[in-house]
Amino acid sequence: MKRNRLIQFILVFLTTTACAQNREACNRSVWTKEDAKYLPKEVCIKKGDYHITQVYKSVDLNGDGLNDFIFDWNKNPLQNGDTIFVTVYIQNRDSTFTHFRTFSNLYPIYFKSYDRDYTIKDKALAELHKKYQGENQLIELLFELSLIRLRIKYEAKEDLLIQYAYDETRKDWLLLKAELHDYALGKILSFNQSDRIGPEINKFNYFYWEE
Repeated sequence: MKRNRLIQFILVFLTTTACAQNREACNRSVWTKEDAKYLPKEVCIKKGDYHITQVYKSVDLNGDGLNDFIFDWNKNPLQNGDTIFVTVYIQNRDSTFTHFRTFSNLYPIYFKSYDRDYTIKDKALAELHKKYQGENQLIELLFELSLIRLRIKYEAKEDLLIQYAYDETRKDWLLLKAELHDYALGKILSFNQSDRIGPEINKFNYFYWEE
């Protein structure tokens, strides 16, 4: 009996120690201290100089009736050429969360300035910077029931609204519609380059206009 209790004690000790070590190895750094209290215990980001910069309002992003956890994270501090990531943790029936997807293409690549006259010494980054044509094109990124919506700058008085809807069979967000909102004409126009931003959301990029 004593031996069994000793074995049980050792197992509990080892499990507790392993969990503690995993927690220490988990990067849960946040930019805003207020966000720390909203993080599910399962959330971890890449180790190193990275932190969570924005937590979105919980929403059922995969249509299973449970609200999921969505947040942005990136290097700290951001440098020219860095990526801003968006991660989705889906909620399980037992109220735990599981990592589901990390997007690297929903935000433009970071630059301190997108102005055309902004000087960048690195040639590769300078070429990438030119592709943004003088502005950060992302106007709005929204997460709604089973939907991911982007509004990006298209022309001086036109925005491009893109919607991806979750597909249970594919376990992915697929292009639902893309339309141009012309504010000068007060019209909504069809977008004839939809094949360059879909069907899967991972095909979206800010350089769809390239040949």
